[in-house]
Amino acid sequence: MMSTMMLVALAVSAPVSAADTAKGKQVYMANCMACHGAKADGKGPAAGAMTPKPTDFSKAAYWSGKSDSDVEARIKAGVPGTGMMAFTRLSDSDLADVVAFLRTQAPSP
Repeated sequence: MMSTMMLVALAVSAPVSAADTAKGKQVYMANCMACHGAKADGKGPAAGAMTPKPTDFSKAAYWSGKSDSDVEARIKAGVPGTGMMAFTRLSDSDLADVVAFLRTQAPSP
C-alpha cells in the first residue's frame, strides 16, 4: 500500500509533459541558431545569404494566433519556398522544448 501511494505522489508531483526551456535553448542553439540567431531574431550567421530571411521569433506579430503545435509542425515539416528545412529527427519532446524556449524570446503581451 505504501509503495502504491509513493508512486501516485511521484506521478502527481512531476509533470511528464512540461516543456523544458533550458533544454529547448540547447536544442535551438545546436539546430536553429545558425539561421535564426542567438537571440531568435532571424539574424544568424547564415541569414545574410537567405531569401526570404529567417523568421524573427522575437516579434510579437509572429506569435499572433499561433499555437505551440502550429510552430512545432512548421519546425518538423519545414517551410516550402524558404531555407527552413524539415527537422524530422527532433523528438516531440525536443520540439516542445524548443517552442517553449522560443516563446521566452518573444515580448510579453
